[in-house]
Parts: sequence; structure tokens; C-alpha cells
Amino acid sequence: MLEKLALHKDNLGNQLYMFCFSLYLIVNFMAGTTLSRALGLGAIVVLLRLSQLAALLVFCKIIFFDHHKFNTILAILVGACFLFIVCKQAHELDPFFMYLFIIGAYGINFKQILNKYILVVLSMLLLVYAAAALGLVPNNIMWREGAGVVRAGLGLATPSDLAAHVFYLMLAFALVRDFIFSRQEIGFMALIAVLIFAVTNSRLDAVLMLLLLLAMYFRRPVFKAIKFIGVKGASALVVLYAFGNLLLTYFFDPYDPVYAQLDALLSRRLLFGNMAFEKYPIHLFGQYIYQNGNGDPRGFVVYYFIDSAYVQALMMFGVGFLLFMLGLLVYLLYRAFKKQYYGLAIAILLIVLSMAVNHHFWHISYNISLLALLAVLPPVSDTE
Repeated sequence: MLEKLALHKDNLGNQLYMFCFSLYLIVNFMAGTTLSRALGLGAIVVLLRLSQLAALLVFCKIIFFDHHKFNTILAILVGACFLFIVCKQAHELDPFFMYLFIIGAYGINFKQILNKYILVVLSMLLLVYAAAALGLVPNNIMWREGAGVVRAGLGLATPSDLAAHVFYLMLAFALVRDFIFSRQEIGFMALIAVLIFAVTNSRLDAVLMLLLLLAMYFRRPVFKAIKFIGVKGASALVVLYAFGNLLLTYFFDPYDPVYAQLDALLSRRLLFGNMAFEKYPIHLFGQYIYQNGNGDPRGFVVYYFIDSAYVQALMMFGVGFLLFMLGLLVYLLYRAFKKQYYGLAIAILLIVLSMAVNHHFWHISYNISLLALLAVLPPVSDTE
């Protein structure tokens, strides 16, 4: 009888989490569309309140449904307090909400999370595209500076956001299938990647999609290479790449021809990141940095945005947060190698690569790899 009650409690907790996850996915996705421009800034407030509701319900799941010891709950609360402080300092709550969903994923099957993510995000992409085609929400049209290339967001805040969504969606699909695809399936996804590039002209996301497709096509040698590198080698690559991006940005010189060419290829990401280092001090627990992106709901504003997730972590959230973020990535790699889930290790390395040019690491409607930190990982497939 007690076992049945415990099982019922676990199922109820799982259902509560999946409901909150779906709700937060939808809200987080909609926050990155042109809906706020169509409905006004009041829509942002409504989305924030729904985010808070989903986070509160997940917190209830953690406290009342998960079988955590008192010391574990205390540690969870300490982590939540730390993140809440730095997020309030930065005026950006996404990492705090992500933290709650990471902890709440304890005991949930990661493949179930992936399937829900694919269903919700794919549905939202199609709905927003239809709304943009019907004129219900604006289609953000942009020109690439100096190239005269038309770029369309199809209802997303920016064309780059659309391309990033497709990359992360493909990555989630690869994790569900453990990178096992037929040539026809890979060819179909390559066609989608080409179409997205034609619409968005997002060069960096196109490179990431190409690398993902190559990892699918050459699965066996790629998996063998990952196994050869090992968890220590992969962790070292992550840390060195992160600090390399920070140093590259910090020492950026716009008058150096090599730097200037690299910055042009990166769409001035080094310039805007370097401006943060010049204008603001480095803090232990973060600070507010005023930014304006191309998807700003107020319309045209003077552009200034830090795209690098590493520069954002250091300058907006502080040194402690940067070390915390890198620690999560290393632990995620450790779990992937321990469970021989090499597809997850590949996904992490691709995400780490994208973080130098992509700020969506803490946005759950893009990156859900962090939920694998405590979720139940699926059994591995034959990699030989």
C-alpha cells in the first residue's frame, strides 16, 4: 500500500514538472518573438508572471514530491539564494529559473524531456511563422551591414534567434536518436539548414548546423574520438575555450587588421564585448549592463548587445557565476562520460562552441542540455 502511494506521488510530481516545463517553454519562447511589439510592453509583464508561476510550481515539486534529504534541500536553497542575488544584480532572471528546472528534473527521464521540448518548440515555431505570414505579428526584416543581404525573423525577435532555435531543435532531435540517422534523414535536415540560412543569413548558426550534421553522418569516428579524448580532455577544452574567448575579447584591438577581420566575421561581437570590459568593472556578484538588441520591442534603438555567453557571465553576473557555469558544464560532461552517453558529450561541446557567439545558454526554449544534470539519462546505444 505504501509503495503504491509512493509511486502515485512520484507520478504526480513528474506530471507537475512536465506541465510546468511545457508552460515555461511556451512563455520563454514567446518572450523571444515579436509578440511584445504587437501587443505592447504589457505582454512582457504577463509572460514574466507566467514564468514566475511555473517556477513556483516546480519549486513545490522539489520540496514536496522529490525525496531529498534535509541537507540536500538546504544546499538547493543556498544555490537558489546565490543565483537570485546575482540575477537581481544583472536584471536577468533566466539563470535562476533554469536552476529551478534543473533541480526539478531530478528523477525525470531526460528523453521524455527532450520529446516534450521538440513537440512544444516545433509547434511554437510553426504557429509563430503562421502568425507572421498572416500579419498577426511583425516579421522582423533586417539588412546585413555592408552586404545588402535581406534577413527575416519570421516572427522571431531576430533572424539569428530563428536560426538558433533550429540549431537547438536539431540538437535535441539528435540526442533523442543518439545521433543515429539515415542518409536520407541527414539530407532532409541539411535541406532545412540551407533554407534557414537562405532566410536568416545567420552564418555562425549555419556553421554550427553543419558541424552537427557532420557529427551525425560520421557518427562512429566522432564517437570514437570523443571516447579517446575522455572527460578530462573534454573538460580542459571547455575551460580553455571559455577563457580563450574572454581573453580574445578583452585584448581586442579594432586597429589590428587580424582582429578587425575576425570581428567582421563574428558580426562585431568582439567589439561589443570589449566595450563592456572598457566601460564596466568586473564584479564578484554581477552588475546591470544596459543593452539594446535588434529585437527590442520599442522599435529602432542604438544597438549594443553582448552576444558571448562567456562575456555575459563574467561582466553581467560576476566571477562567481562564471565559475559556477563552467562547473556545471564540466559536471555535465562527467555525467555524459560516466553513463557513456557520448551524444550528450558532443552536444555539450557544440553548445560550448556556440556560446562564444550565442547568448541563449540560459534560455530553456533553446538549450535544455542543462536539464540532463539531474535527470535520468537514457540507456546508451551501441557505439562500435
